[in-house]
Amino acid sequence: MKAPGVIVNAHARRARVERSLGERLGRLLPPEYLCFTETQDELDRALARLRDLGVEKLVLVGGDGTVGGTLTPLLRIWNGTPLPAVTLTPGGTVNTIAQSLEARLSPEATLMRLLDGAKPVLEVTRPLVRIEPEEGPARAGLIFVNGVAARWLEQYYEGDELGPRAAASLVGRIARSALTGTRLARELFEARRVAIVVDGEHLEVERFTVMGAASVRDIGLGFRPFRTAGSDPERIHFLYTDAGAFRVCLELPAQRLGIPTPASCLAHYAAKAVELRFAAPEPWSVDADLYAPTLALRVSAGPAVRFVSY
Repeated sequence: MKAPGVIVNAHARRARVERSLGERLGRLLPPEYLCFTETQDELDRALARLRDLGVEKLVLVGGDGTVGGTLTPLLRIWNGTPLPAVTLTPGGTVNTIAQSLEARLSPEATLMRLLDGAKPVLEVTRPLVRIEPEEGPARAGLIFVNGVAARWLEQYYEGDELGPRAAASLVGRIARSALTGTRLARELFEARRVAIVVDGEHLEVERFTVMGAASVRDIGLGFRPFRTAGSDPERIHFLYTDAGAFRVCLELPAQRLGIPTPASCLAHYAAKAVELRFAAPEPWSVDADLYAPTLALRVSAGPAVRFVSY
């Protein structure tokens, strides 16, 4: 069996806490297949080496940011050739995407099962979400958000603590603010002007508060608004709303259960491409990484990737 390539984000929590991680993984693989990366240049060189080695499977060790941060250069470096199957391992502060794809084992246990030819718990093909801003390079990942969700991430990263507990606490603060009508929710949920085109059709909408697109259903803390994500390898699940804080927060219990809500404030589309033009520059995020505000975005279904989870 050809050895898989392994890329470890050296900045991810597991790599920082488990000092012996490299030594343990190194006992299982030839050294040229194991890559610890700290910078974009190191990641690019590691991917190019693994491409030249002809790897057919790629294991990523890190959190949500590692996913989009690796998949974006992966597409560029593989340059249209068949992509390797990707296996995620939860190794970061936030591991929403790994959990959504049922990847729960440690890097070492994952690699051992992969090398032993064990049956995966999940094997699926998902289209990447490709985002092209008006200025700057395109990005690819599995979860795109802007509006309230991007402003929520700004608040989250400004906090003293990161992780699921801090994220849940912030959601709770915003929900309480929405129910009591205080400033936090009013500022986060301020409606912004936008024009939206889905697969060539101009939507009759002028403003939005929340917007997103994904190829996975779980976006963190158990919330699953993208109910059809992954059902079509050529389409992503796009949603938006112009509803205010109180209305959105009323639907949070149903969105956490992933069940349809009668007369929901969210509009859903299975889309190949979505064009967004804003009246003022808006921040946006891919896989929990924030990017500079822009006046226009193209969000589309990118190449399909096979994800194999253990």
